[in-house]
Amino acid sequence: MLHVVCPLEFERSVLARLGRNRGWTFACSGPGATGIDRWAVGPDAPPPGARVVLAGLAGAIAPLDASKAVVPGKVIDGAEGAWVPTLPGAASQPLCCVGLDHVLGSVEAKDRAARAHHADIVDMESAAFARAAEARQWQWAVVRGISDTVDESLPKGIEGWVDDRGRLRIWHVVRALMANPFLLRRLHRLRTQSHAGLAAADAALRALDAGRTAAINAGTSR
Repeated sequence: MLHVVCPLEFERSVLARLGRNRGWTFACSGPGATGIDRWAVGPDAPPPGARVVLAGLAGAIAPLDASKAVVPGKVIDGAEGAWVPTLPGAASQPLCCVGLDHVLGSVEAKDRAARAHHADIVDMESAAFARAAEARQWQWAVVRGISDTVDESLPKGIEGWVDDRGRLRIWHVVRALMANPFLLRRLHRLRTQSHAGLAAADAALRALDAGRTAAINAGTSR
């Protein structure tokens, strides 16, 4: 059985729909290290030895195609930590994910992170997930669809658009749109890329589950 955990409820619902009837389990942890740490010690956490994948969306800080998926062969944090996935097939992949404690909303911030960490994608959960997975002896991997490319910025304040359980705060989005109606076009593009990225993440999950290592990162480019 494959256990899939997603930081956001939107990610969980889309991937659960795409992965229905496969016998996988899907959970939403909530965003950031806090969400991962809470979920990992909760009653629904997988047992030792389980096959567990952190899946969802991430930002690219290297030239990667939007709407594609990445299975990083290395996860690092903003300090000294580094982990190699233990789920068969994942460790052989060439890309790196850095887990930070904040959103990289601007192109300039992405460029600084790429130079500092020599990574390809960034999220807020992978480092905490890797620590938890190693401590609990899971066979683990990370799968991330690309929602925003290295040359795309994110809407200001987007990190506040979900609550600590990963659920959308719809009124925060409405207020942002009222303050800036031109934001609607950017949100439409982000949503389109996010759905495509999650579809690609589903394909990567299927490849991991089946052990088709050559197909895992198909479609990415650098």
